[in-house]
Amino acid sequence: MAKTIKSAVADTLEDLAKGNFEKFCHQLLDRREPPRVKRNRVEDKSRLQVTDALVSIFTEEGALRVTLEILKQIGCSEEAKELEEATGGKSSKPAPTDASSESAGAAGGSKTAGGKDFVDKHRVQLTNRVSNIAPILDELLDKEVIDQETYTRIRALSTTQEKMRELYSGPLQAAACKKIFYDILLKNEKFLVKELSEKDGKGGCRSQTLPRRRRFGGSGDPETNRQQRRENATGGQSSKRGSSDAAVSGGCTMADGKHFVDKHRVELIKRVSNIEPILDELLDKEVITQEQYDKIRALPTSQEKMRELYSGSLRAEKCKDIFYESLLANEKFLVEDLSKGWSLAKLLENFL
Repeated sequence: MAKTIKSAVADTLEDLAKGNFEKFCHQLLDRREPPRVKRNRVEDKSRLQVTDALVSIFTEEGALRVTLEILKQIGCSEEAKELEEATGGKSSKPAPTDASSESAGAAGGSKTAGGKDFVDKHRVQLTNRVSNIAPILDELLDKEVIDQETYTRIRALSTTQEKMRELYSGPLQAAACKKIFYDILLKNEKFLVKELSEKDGKGGCRSQTLPRRRRFGGSGDPETNRQQRRENATGGQSSKRGSSDAAVSGGCTMADGKHFVDKHRVELIKRVSNIEPILDELLDKEVITQEQYDKIRALPTSQEKMRELYSGSLRAEKCKDIFYESLLANEKFLVEDLSKGWSLAKLLENFL
């Protein structure tokens, strides 16, 4: 019968020489990545007690990851290799099948049916919709996912969305912390977690974005797709009299063939104000990385943030499409205003 992670970790610690076990405990206490381990959970404790502490603090999968990491740091590479072989390096239960792990995610575990962590998959929704943040922060502090300084700094932020973004930019990058955060969400945002989990089971997250992407064109030929978008934007007419901006009818390429995001660059830089949820969505759709997200968010003004986007990510055509969709969701009236303004100018030009 295959071992559980907990029993495999316990056996590995039992087999360590006394000096190596002392080194292991020292490295465990010296870890800087949250959650931190309290000294009283390790000092003068047996190897089984240290195993219990690892699983309690990090969860089984996290305990395996931390144990392997520390074993390699203290020069016990052979022991780390044996532990990896004993557990497969990834399973929290003995020899699960693919089907069982898929159903576990769909049924509401911290992993979704596609294998992605619930906290990562629903980052945008959780940022926008978590409301009961105060008790969540209390529990994160109690479980040492955040320290008192971080707790005080996050609580001082003005909105729940800002507090969630700060959590995602720091503690929630660690896998063990995501699991703890998910468990806290189950207690404090039960109905939100249930709703998002049900969408996972139905494939809801994916279906929300695909329809809009399909209307940009179904052919494999880029030129054909551009022509199709141009026709959608003008109702099948030429870009002369009666033409209108593609944004009005739902496209992102305008009647003159130029992308909305490029055409209105100056105005968008000046007038986009709701930049934070746009950045959230760009990160969620992997247009920007976590490092770029943090760098842009640290800039002092919306204008600076927009300029940074234009200088990097928004050079790619696909990224412009995604950015345009996010503008429609978060700056609808600005998009409409720019679309109407362009259309009026074009009409006047045609009549003169």
